[in-house]
Amino acid sequence: MTEIGRFLGCLLAAGLFFYSGCGSKPKGKFTPEQMRQIPLANKTNLPQATGGMVLGVYSETVSSEEVLLAVEEYLKPAAAALDEQAFEEKSLPIVRKAIRGKITDILIYREARQKAPENIDDNLDKAVEAETTRFVAGYGNNYALAESKLNEMGMDWRSFRDYQKKMIMIQSYLSSTLKEEKRFSQQQLKEYYEQIKNAQYCRQGRVGFSIIEIRPELLTSQQCAGQTPAQAAQRIGADLVRQLQEGADFAQLAKQYHGDLAAVGGRMMPVVIGSESLTEPYQSLEKQALQMQPGQIAGPLPLEGRLFILKLDMLETSGCRPFEEVQNEVAQQLQFERRRQQYEAFVNGLIEKANIAQLDRFGAFCVQEAYRRWGQNRSS
Repeated sequence: MTEIGRFLGCLLAAGLFFYSGCGSKPKGKFTPEQMRQIPLANKTNLPQATGGMVLGVYSETVSSEEVLLAVEEYLKPAAAALDEQAFEEKSLPIVRKAIRGKITDILIYREARQKAPENIDDNLDKAVEAETTRFVAGYGNNYALAESKLNEMGMDWRSFRDYQKKMIMIQSYLSSTLKEEKRFSQQQLKEYYEQIKNAQYCRQGRVGFSIIEIRPELLTSQQCAGQTPAQAAQRIGADLVRQLQEGADFAQLAKQYHGDLAAVGGRMMPVVIGSESLTEPYQSLEKQALQMQPGQIAGPLPLEGRLFILKLDMLETSGCRPFEEVQNEVAQQLQFERRRQQYEAFVNGLIEKANIAQLDRFGAFCVQEAYRRWGQNRSS
């Protein structure tokens, strides 16, 4: 499938909602057992035992089951980890986005159908046949293998062709509706560059280094060999520097001592230069590292009663790519942003025109149902 097809295929359906369940509505009065299951504050249009809801736009509908299936990957872990209030705050935006996506899918397809030429089905059949051929070719022209992959996606050949027909029509309609491109002036491009420069074209300086830490008070009598711990630490430090200069492995030597980073071979994660994110004595070691060249060894360095041998692993200076270097990228991004705004305005207009009711209530129901199902596994 095409990238746009996969994207649009992830959208969820939406619209005016009503309750649905299995079985027909019982005649006459409710039994006491049924009455106990009905929330007294909401005595009309109550869900049946399954608790399912359906949301519809024009002649299209989608159930809460479809919504939950689409967001399960994101919400199931959250439901198991969060309390109900925190889960609702985290999941409601995800559910709303999914519902809006399906509304968009339905409305654009409806609009495309209404404005399509009379011979559209013939053209679509040809396009779908070509897409089907490409799909099978992607599996080495092995029809059976391609069919099994479709089954894994919950499709058969008929539903695949219907899906492709719908996606091709939507893509064609959008490309014709939003096809206009705008030429931007040099000034507009520079202004947009300034807006996105820090996030996309600038990098903060970073430094990464490794250390061997020698603590005199932890040296054994055998390591001291008749010297004071401080003297022995100096001797050992100088010997380690000599071994490193002769090609010894830094990480292996670091693991032989008792520093905080010994277990990971003395390697410090890279930090942003000047962020002051490190505590002493590592802040002082960072300053020392900034004066070195990558791969260079320094030490032994006395700090806070300990000795450190320092190796600079990497050094990235801060800086920004100039406008002249990225001008074409900026133009493409600005064009994309303009299309995105056009698309959003177009979709908002369709949704407003459709006058869809009860979206908030439907979204809230989906969130509550998600927590009811997946929050049961949450450890107390």
